Amino acid sequence: MRRSIRKGLVLWLSILLGTVWLISSVGGYCLALKFAGEAFDRELVNSADSVAARVRIKGGRVVVDLPPAAQAILRHDNTDRFYYQVLSSKGERLSGDECLPRPLPSLSNGRPIFNTVRVGGDDLRIVQLSTVAEGLNEEVIIQVAETMLSRRQLSQSILVTIILPQLLMAILGASAVWFGISAGLQPLKQLQAAISARTPGDLSSISDAISPEETYPLVKAINGLLEILREDAQTKQRFIANASHQLRTPLAGLKTYSSLGVKTRTLDEMRNMMEQIDKGLDRTSHLISQLLVLARNDSATRTIATDEMIDLNFVASDVVEQHINQAIRKNIDIGFGPSEKSALITGDRIGIHELVGNLVDNAIKYTPSGGKVIVGLDVSKENVTLDVRDTGCGIPVKDRDRIFERFYRVEGASADGSGLGLAIVRDVANHHGARILVEAGDNGTGSRFKVVFPSAV
Repeated sequence: MRRSIRKGLVLWLSILLGTVWLISSVGGYCLALKFAGEAFDRELVNSADSVAARVRIKGGRVVVDLPPAAQAILRHDNTDRFYYQVLSSKGERLSGDECLPRPLPSLSNGRPIFNTVRVGGDDLRIVQLSTVAEGLNEEVIIQVAETMLSRRQLSQSILVTIILPQLLMAILGASAVWFGISAGLQPLKQLQAAISARTPGDLSSISDAISPEETYPLVKAINGLLEILREDAQTKQRFIANASHQLRTPLAGLKTYSSLGVKTRTLDEMRNMMEQIDKGLDRTSHLISQLLVLARNDSATRTIATDEMIDLNFVASDVVEQHINQAIRKNIDIGFGPSEKSALITGDRIGIHELVGNLVDNAIKYTPSGGKVIVGLDVSKENVTLDVRDTGCGIPVKDRDRIFERFYRVEGASADGSGLGLAIVRDVANHHGARILVEAGDNGTGSRFKVVFPSAV
């Protein structure tokens, strides 16, 4: 299943809200219990002070004058049971309830000492005071205690009072987050609708007016891709139109010669027609071969590995050897000057062979009889340079940027060609990260093509 941005945001924000809710609830509950406990403890201290105020000296003895009415006031709470006892400094009970535990050592310098004990199945909160009876230099220990039922009820009420509103706020917050995220993602829906409404052939740019700041880089990237696809589609349309035209011409010629061949009456006429058909088939075969090479090197469909180690000395030598007969037929002097060191590059051997072959083939085609074609290699620390020079008609400066376009031919070119050879050279060079330089030949005669490859050494 695909990930949902909305669900992911809601989940994470809900976790954060839940964490904040839990921390605030626990913190509020603990603080409320602390303050409530301190209030109950102050009431216990007040009760202990009230008992201390009733300590008297009668007949030389310490007594507690705590009549039933006063005890009733101390025991006014119907929820909790109240206990007290007054002890002498020796631990002798002078008054009060016998269920209370022995007093704690006085370590608080006259301050109240609090303690929680379990007596008879009940938790008791005890406060212990030390005082000196009036008229005697004898310390009296007073303990006052009560059960903790009221405290528990208060803690439950506090818990409910804190948890429920906090939980309600968390639910409302999660709902607000859900609707807020839905509203915030609305531009994505608009973008989706704008793209979904397009026809397959609509490659125009998406309007960025509906795009907020966060999605603008996405829209910009999509528009960049659409521009590339638009240019690629236009290039392919031009390519198909030109290819159709280029194929139609030799096929029409073949059809003409075959029709004339049927009507020939002599062997010489038939031989002439067959020679023309043979040349037409060669041109058509060469054109189709170059079209297949272009399709093979198309950046949109290219899946050929380009990590083979190649020595350009061997490739160039093989290409020159294959073109020797073509050069001899035109009375052209062709030569190859290998580099002293290995000319190592990484790439696709077949593609590199096509690149060198097209450069050499073009050089021979456009060089008149008696001319020269020289292929050389130069190796430096960072680059390997393939150098193809000829003494042909040359390329005007204004055409040097366009000669690599598919089916483009220099005006007035005398040699037959499909206009695809240099397009193949450019595509292969681009796939191998190479640069192509076009210059005038030696002494301004002919042309010079340099292809600079990154060295593999």
